[in-house]
Amino acid sequence: MAHALDAVVTRRFGFRTGDGTWLVSGEPFSPDTVAARVKLGTTELWQLNADFHHPVHIHLSPFQVLARGSGGPGPYDAGWKDTIDLRPGEQAKILIHFDGYPGKYVFHCHNLEHEDMAMMANFTAT
Repeated sequence: MAHALDAVVTRRFGFRTGDGTWLVSGEPFSPDTVAARVKLGTTELWQLNADFHHPVHIHLSPFQVLARGSGGPGPYDAGWKDTIDLRPGEQAKILIHFDGYPGKYVFHCHNLEHEDMAMMANFTAT
C-alpha cells in the first residue's frame, strides 16, 4: 500500500468548462499533448479540482483517495478506485502508484457528454 510520503511528484489538474469547451488544466484535448510523464514503479500525488460534476477516470493504475477539500476521504472513498466522483467546486487528493505497462494513457471525465466533447488529457508511462 502506497503512502503520501512515497509520492515523488505532486500534480494539479483542473476539470473546467471554458467558452463552450471542456478543458483539463485549461487545455482542450489534443492527441499530441502529454499532460504528465510518469515513471513506472513510482507513486504520485494528484490534486483534482472540478467546476462542475465530473467523475474523473484514470487509466492504467488504480488510486487511493486521501482527501476531499480540507477533510479526509469521504464515506465511499475506501479501497482502490479507478474513478472519483467530484462534485461542483470540489477538490480531492489522490495517491497513484504507477505500475503495469509503458505507453500513452488518458484520464478523463466520465460524464458521457463531457467525454464526447473530449474532456480528457494524455499521460505517458515509461
